[in-house]
Amino acid sequence: MRAQFDMQVDLLTELARAGIDALRRLSELNVHLVRQLNDDAVNAARAMLSCGYPFQPPVVAASEAAPFIGHLRSYQQQLGGLLSGVQMALARQAPAPTARPTSCTISTTRRSKNRYTAQHGVHPCLPTVSQKAARRSTRSHC
Repeated sequence: MRAQFDMQVDLLTELARAGIDALRRLSELNVHLVRQLNDDAVNAARAMLSCGYPFQPPVVAASEAAPFIGHLRSYQQQLGGLLSGVQMALARQAPAPTARPTSCTISTTRRSKNRYTAQHGVHPCLPTVSQKAARRSTRSHC
């Protein structure tokens, strides 16, 4: 009993460590993006303030948007890589999934439902014809 408890504590500790590490990397990525965007905004503002012609700032702003878009694209790629890495790290730490029902167990379940239906007329989980008709009549036809 004690060994099983220790295994569960170790598993939860490792999952917590992986989650905290992922949050740390995400925070670093976000801080890096904010610094880059702040620098881009300062550079764009300086370029727009240095314009001598009154209709030139929109053109300058459009040209200064390229680095901003590049940083966002890079952030998106790094974020995708980070999230897939986190998913793989958590998958390594997680215990093996429990067995899913096989076609044999599914067919056995179907056979037992069919046997019940043959004996009692209808399976208790399935609605009867009158219940289906009652449901249809209560629906609003808008």
